[in-house]
Amino acid sequence: MILRSNLQICKATSVDIPILVTLLKALFSIEKDFFFDEKKHKDGLNLLINSRNSQVIIVKFENEIIGMITIQKIISTVMGTKVGLIEDFIIKDDYRDLGVGTYLFEYIKDYAEKNSLTRLQLVCDEDNITAKEFYTNKKFKQSNLNAWYYTL
Repeated sequence: MILRSNLQICKATSVDIPILVTLLKALFSIEKDFFFDEKKHKDGLNLLINSRNSQVIIVKFENEIIGMITIQKIISTVMGTKVGLIEDFIIKDDYRDLGVGTYLFEYIKDYAEKNSLTRLQLVCDEDNITAKEFYTNKKFKQSNLNAWYYTL
């Protein structure tokens, strides 16, 4: 049984990147819009870890990284404030449905409040029913907006 006292949440460092890339590989296997590209993901994680406007947060159980979430501070004209863009939220399969994701999400909410972020937003694959249920249970509201991408 996993108790919150058995979990450790901390900022990721560059040393953690190889393990985080394996988590991203699992995440991107679920999402139809994205393809695994180890070099790009390593580069992206390095940028996030070294940016003052973002955080890569990991959760550990017995010193094993079992999940991660990234958050970036962006400015919203709708809110007139900084908001948080959540990406790359994943918990290893063996640790799902044990409260780990909820614990990590509570950490991100606390981080957002301490950093005066007024909204958390994310995109979610339409076919990822588990994630959609999780976000609904956490009081996220589905937007009428759809994500669109233009690659340069």
